[in-house]
Parts: sequence; structure tokens; C-alpha cells
Amino acid sequence: MKEMTIVSLNEALENGKTTSVQLVEHCLNRIKAIDPKLNAVAELNPDAQRIAEMLDLERKEKGPRSLMHGIPLLIKDNINTHDQMHTTANSMALADLKAPYDASIVKNLRDAGAIILGKANLSEFAYFMSDEKMPSGYGSLHGQVKHPYNTEIDPLGSSTGSAVAVAADLVPVAIGTETNGSLMAPAYMNGIVSMKPTLGMVSRYGIIPISAKQDTAGPMAKTVRDCSILLDIIASEDPKDPVTKDAHLGRNRLKNACDRPVKGLKVGLLFITQYPYSDEEKAIIEEVRSVMKMKGIEVVDVPFEAKRLENHKALVYDFKHDLNAYLKSVKGSTKMTSLKDIIDYNLEDPQIRMKYGQTLLIQSNETSGDMEDPEYVKMRIMQEAEARRFEDIMHEEGLSALISTIWTSYAPVFGNPSITVPGKAIVDKKPIGVVFVGKRFDDANLLAIAHTYEMATKHRIPPVLESFEVNI
Repeated sequence: MKEMTIVSLNEALENGKTTSVQLVEHCLNRIKAIDPKLNAVAELNPDAQRIAEMLDLERKEKGPRSLMHGIPLLIKDNINTHDQMHTTANSMALADLKAPYDASIVKNLRDAGAIILGKANLSEFAYFMSDEKMPSGYGSLHGQVKHPYNTEIDPLGSSTGSAVAVAADLVPVAIGTETNGSLMAPAYMNGIVSMKPTLGMVSRYGIIPISAKQDTAGPMAKTVRDCSILLDIIASEDPKDPVTKDAHLGRNRLKNACDRPVKGLKVGLLFITQYPYSDEEKAIIEEVRSVMKMKGIEVVDVPFEAKRLENHKALVYDFKHDLNAYLKSVKGSTKMTSLKDIIDYNLEDPQIRMKYGQTLLIQSNETSGDMEDPEYVKMRIMQEAEARRFEDIMHEEGLSALISTIWTSYAPVFGNPSITVPGKAIVDKKPIGVVFVGKRFDDANLLAIAHTYEMATKHRIPPVLESFEVNI
């Protein structure tokens, strides 16, 4: 079969060409054949086939609940599922954790009829464990995630398993999370599409945190349209996450966002003045310019002197405060009750449990963890003042998006939505994506612009994996 997408699988399900049971079997067979070389999957859901049977029957008797009805996906293994699976953050310290409640986005997915096939591997604690050369995609519990196109390419970010699983077509779509680049980076490097929604569009309740100031979950897919469909399901207001109180500002326009008209919009091509663009990047930027103009979108150049946002200095405060609060919410489901417990546990067997150190955990534990600490408040004010420059430029210049071949910390620190789309086929060791950044709660227009570029270029090609085919 061709690569799986939500759109293509819906058509097959509606036409009776396949069933959800067959889709689950297909994905499980691909995982069994291919994932031993990739290590993208942390754990499989033993209830997946039973759930698929129930959803097939429901489709027959009542019709589908949503476009995700009966479609399998993976979710990053830092997101709670109240079932037979664990939630570990790829850490031996949390290997015993079976969450006592579903994350809010998991409830949304279940309500939509999605089949949670399993958990995707990630960089331990979402790549917030050590700054001593810890590889992307590594964790003490499940080991190292590998790039599906070339094992010499760094899979990057922390949502590595989610990105690799989608790129290798183990599943049609997946959920990842981002604090500062962990959706954009792995999607960019693995030749797929991902969206970091506006901070506040998606509830973080039940997700192992780094920072409530920046964390968000987001969709990872092969197409912008699939990202739009999945985001429409997971985005919602949630009283358990007060930051979502304004989610309605952007969510109401998500449905069919890819079909919104783009003619007459204005975008900026972002040129980081101190960044040495390669000839290939320059050519991709000019292709973006050409596509935008061809579709009736006004294009302007935006030179930008980016400043270094030393984000980790604030994140270490956030992590201690927010992780300890999360561990309190799952008390009794794991032996770990605090960040200090995790640090002490790792020290008992450092060669196995903290092969690359735990400097960030230690730095975090040494902070006050007090969100009112004057030093922390000062850092946050300074960082957010700098990071809001993207938002200010877009408002001042009347722009619907800033477009670049690189991602920065500006969007995640201020909470702007971002999308990355392949800017070239991965045929060498230098993947390049095109990154679109939009105004807060203008996610729908951003999806439309990114979809316009994607449809005009269609750069993505699947990786060459060992021969494997299942007829369904």
C-alpha cells in the first residue's frame, strides 16, 4: 500500500477497502519488521486490536466519530495513558509508572475514535537531562532512536521516536511535544511535517513537563492537512490547564484550515543576518518566494539580527517546579516522588542510568523552583521581551507568517505557532525544511500558507527501507 495518511485511510475505511483491525495489523507488522533497526517505538498497546474491533463495529452501526475514527497513531512516551502501557520519558527512573489518569489530549483522541497503538521513544526527559553531549533520541530505558534515511544523520530534538515512526510509515501520524524545538527539529531532520500550535491551544495536563511557560503537544504527519486534522482533535479548552482559556480564539477556525484562501495575504522571508546561508538554502528560499507570489501572496524580505536566548537558565527553574507538581499528580503510581528522588536513583548506577550525566537535572534541583523568585522573574521578562519580536514584526508589517530555512527559540519562548515542511527530498545527509511562524492564535492561516507551499512543491520522498508490503 502507499504511505498512510489520515485522508487516504479514511477513504479506504469508508469504501470498505480496509478495516481498523487490518490497519492495526498492518502497522504492527511494519513495526515488527522495521523498528528493530530504528527503535522508534517504546511500547505497544496490548488492547489495540480489541479497540479496533469495537471501532469497526461502531463505524458499521453508527458511522465514524471523526476523521481519526479507527486510525492508529503513536504518542510520545511522556504523555499519560491510563491503560496497560507505561509513561516513562525513556527514563529507567520512571520505568514503573503506569499513569492513574489519561492526559487531556489522550481523552480527546479516544473520544474521536483514534486508536493509540503505542508509545513513541524520545530523548530522556524530553532532552532535558544533560548538556554533556547526550545524543538526541537517547534514553536510559529504551536506548537510541535511529534516523530512517541514514543512521549517520542526527534525528534531533526530543520527539525523535514520533518523527521517525511517521517518516518510516510505521503509523500514519503521531503526537510529539515541544518546549524549545522538539517538534520542529526532528520533523525537519526526518523529512516530515509537524506543527507546534500556539501556546494555549492544546492542554498539557497529564504530560511530563519541562516548562508550563513553553510546553505544548503537537501533531507530526506526512502532510500539512493531516497535521490540521489531528490538531483540530487535540486542541481544546481545559479547566485542568488554565493556559487554554483562550484556545477558542484559534480553534474555531482549524477545521478545513488548509482550504482557506491565501490570495492577498502577506508573508516575510526571514533572513537571520548573522547566519551563513548555503547556496542550497538560498535556492529553497527563492523557491518559497516564487510559490508564494504565484499563489497571490505578497512577499517581503525581513532582515533580522537574532540574539542568543539562553533559555535553559529559566527552564531549570520551571523544570523543578513543574516536574515535582506532575509527580505529585501521579503519586502512588511510581516510586519517584520528586526530582531529587530521580537524581538519587540515577546515582545508584550511573553507568546504566545516566550514561551521559544528569547535569540539567542537578542544575534544576539546585534552583529554588520558586516561580516568584526575583532572579527567575527577571530572566523570564527579558527572554519574553526579546522573543516577542517575531510577533511585533508580524503585526507591524501586516504579515501572516515569517518563513525561514532555520528554526530559532523565538517562537517557542513567546508561544507563536510554527510549522515545518520538507524543503527538499532527503537524498543526502543534509535535510532542509522550511519553517513557517505565525501570529499567536492565527494557526489556521499558518496551516493554509504551509499547505500552499507543500502542494506546490511536494518534496517529501519516503525512506528506502527493507522490502515490506502488506496488502490490505
